[in-house]
Amino acid sequence: MKKIEEMTQEERDIYLIERAKERNRKYREEATEEEKEDFAKTDAYIDRETGYRLSGIFYEELPKDHLHNLSYEERLSKAEELNGCKFKEAKSCKDRFAPRDDFSGVSYSSKCDGQIVSVPRSPGLWSLRLLSLVWGPLAGISLLVVSMTDDSMPAWHSWLGLFLLTAFPLIMYKLGNAIRIVDAIEFNRHTGLVRTPYTLFRKPFYIPIEDLEYVVGPEVKNARGSASMQTGYLSCRKYPEHYWFGNRIGIAGGGDAHDWSQMNRFMDITQPIDEYYHKSMEIQFKNNRNAHGNGPFPEVMKKYFDADDCQINRWKVW
Repeated sequence: MKKIEEMTQEERDIYLIERAKERNRKYREEATEEEKEDFAKTDAYIDRETGYRLSGIFYEELPKDHLHNLSYEERLSKAEELNGCKFKEAKSCKDRFAPRDDFSGVSYSSKCDGQIVSVPRSPGLWSLRLLSLVWGPLAGISLLVVSMTDDSMPAWHSWLGLFLLTAFPLIMYKLGNAIRIVDAIEFNRHTGLVRTPYTLFRKPFYIPIEDLEYVVGPEVKNARGSASMQTGYLSCRKYPEHYWFGNRIGIAGGGDAHDWSQMNRFMDITQPIDEYYHKSMEIQFKNNRNAHGNGPFPEVMKKYFDADDCQINRWKVW
């Protein structure tokens, strides 16, 4: 057998995959049925990737002409053109900014299609939808209980309770996906610009990511302490002079320092898209939806996926 330093890149990849399978074999023999199903999915994923490696397609270089080639100054000028006005310097933020290269944490990635990362703002319509999904069914159950125990209640109370318990959550879920674009903070890798969400008093504006900073907020826990959500907000170093400007842009669905660092890495076109976003990209590709959910998957990114497996089949995704 060859020494590992004498192996080619492809041989080394296969060798390491087989060693990883061997290390997990004993543990898998003692796994639960649910764990075995997860292991089977992981094995199938790795087997497909191995097939891409052996076929050579995994290492093929693809053109990157869909990416921007603009400097910071050129992107700032492009943002001013899109906004219709110049930028002004914002007042200095008193809160401490999070680093842009903290990859020590683990969190669920925001929605990504390879071209953009879409992150909902908070509070916003996303928050209202979440409350509706919780309180709607609870109100429905209450109406049904009252209707069944009190004969004086009119019949429409029962029908309303049934609607709130069944159809209402589905409607709110579909509606929330349809209007995600209103709440979305868009990190666009192909233009090098970030687009802010709509607010009650301000339409979106464009800004280079270099002029955005992230402040990690408190961790919000539920009453029983069994679940929590990290909060945080974006602080702009400058803003369009003809726009009303609030001092914070709340962020949710990935609001931690680790995810912020991944967003900065995503916007750096000198390196491929990190595996952190690969799973989200595969989900969006399989559903043929962009990261906002308001259109088809970007055509320019489809070349990085196997059409049958709906899996990334490239080593470096640009």
